[in-house]
Amino acid sequence: MKIIFAILLLVISFSTLNASPQSPDNEIMNGLNEIYNLRFDNAEKTFLNIQKSNPGDLSGYFYESLIYFYKALPTRDEGMYDKFLELSEKVIDKAEANLDKNDKDYDALYYKGLSHSYRSLLMLSINKNLLQAASNGNDGYRILSSLIEAKPDYYDAYMGLGLYKIAIGFVPEKFQFLLSLIGFSGNINEGIRLLKTSMDKGKFTKIDSRIFLSLFSIKEREDEDGYSLGLSSQLINDYPESPVLRIFYSTILLQSGLTEDAIKESEAALELNKNSFQNEIKKAAFSILGISYFRLNDFNRASENLEESMKYVNSEDRYNVYLFTLATAYELNGEREKALDKYKTVRNNYVDERDGELDKFFYRYAQDKIRKPLSEFEVKLVEGMNLRESNKPGEAIDLYKSMIDSRLTEKYKDDDALIKFYFDMGLAYMYSKSFDNAEESFLKCIKLQPQNEKWLIPHAYFELGKVYVRKNNKKRSEEMFEKIYDYDDFDFESFLEMRLANYRGN
Repeated sequence: MKIIFAILLLVISFSTLNASPQSPDNEIMNGLNEIYNLRFDNAEKTFLNIQKSNPGDLSGYFYESLIYFYKALPTRDEGMYDKFLELSEKVIDKAEANLDKNDKDYDALYYKGLSHSYRSLLMLSINKNLLQAASNGNDGYRILSSLIEAKPDYYDAYMGLGLYKIAIGFVPEKFQFLLSLIGFSGNINEGIRLLKTSMDKGKFTKIDSRIFLSLFSIKEREDEDGYSLGLSSQLINDYPESPVLRIFYSTILLQSGLTEDAIKESEAALELNKNSFQNEIKKAAFSILGISYFRLNDFNRASENLEESMKYVNSEDRYNVYLFTLATAYELNGEREKALDKYKTVRNNYVDERDGELDKFFYRYAQDKIRKPLSEFEVKLVEGMNLRESNKPGEAIDLYKSMIDSRLTEKYKDDDALIKFYFDMGLAYMYSKSFDNAEESFLKCIKLQPQNEKWLIPHAYFELGKVYVRKNNKKRSEEMFEKIYDYDDFDFESFLEMRLANYRGN
């Protein structure tokens, strides 16, 4: 999931709209296809021509504004950001003028609501005015809700509402009551239902909805049913020339443990990378290749590709995970000095509210590795992780058992080392659906008292909750999930709460 979230904003920024070839809006669709293939100059010419030939049609103005949304989101360019705000404000003004003449102008409602929603998304994504972002998001939701109430078959509007429901549904449970007091209501299952409606029945939002459904349908590994993978595979079949969809598909493949396939799709994305945003595509593709080769214990290729990826990062990127992995690849390859150079450049000047969990965590780990090299115990844990995350949990379990048989776990018997060992072993058992053994491992975790890795205790309670769901012990499962809230300010706290919300489905 870490890689998925790291690339999510890039994918969102390139996702486009779709309609059937029989659509009367062929000129708009031609422009959208140019956007989808990252030919922005051609797309802009198309939308400007539509504005000239039909100045009363809001679509030409709306899609022109989205070009600058797509440009601003991955690059964080202030000029592109300001241009998007200017153009989207023009769309809102034109929509309001049309609504003054006809309050049942559903297209005007739609483009007004979408413009507010995209303004909110961009402000949140690049850490701009959060109050304005919340205000725009609320306006977008209110407008699209009123549109569906007035015209239930305006299916394109269902996508925006679905994303809103999912986003609010991921808010930690302890804040849900406060949100309900001010009129915000989230529900992940309801959001997914709305996305499925827009995917199946929408005119312009089929592809966008499929992308988001691919993402939000990812399940815990032991529960994975292939639905997300199937949706993302359809995107490649429908749009074989799109490098960004190749990137998206490769992240789903890597998340699913299909490491070799992720390499193949990332390489294909690089071959297709001939239009706009070439640096962004390279950054994403090389990072996936680096992680994939790391998973295969090919540390030479891992370091080569991660070095390439780091050439394209900017100060706004969350890149500590890739930099730490690069350093670890060098160390595992016997190049301690190169590893030290990379460990020392893992940054600590991240913005906590925006980057906190990932960058903070890997900064801490980097400082530890500067002080002391990887131990034999830690090297074995890396090997086990790579086996487990490449769909080889049985081999990982054999490795963990060999660590016990060789008394390596006795040699490194402080609680920080042991909780990492038993947690990793528990995950391997979960992936292999050996739930009794997983339970035994995670129960050992919660009895330990680590100093640095105490974050693994609430994560172990989450895994235990899932075990008891599998054992049809709902009462015990809920007890485990509730124990998570006994802990505060631990590593990946927000991420764990999101996983819990997604697992429960709200």
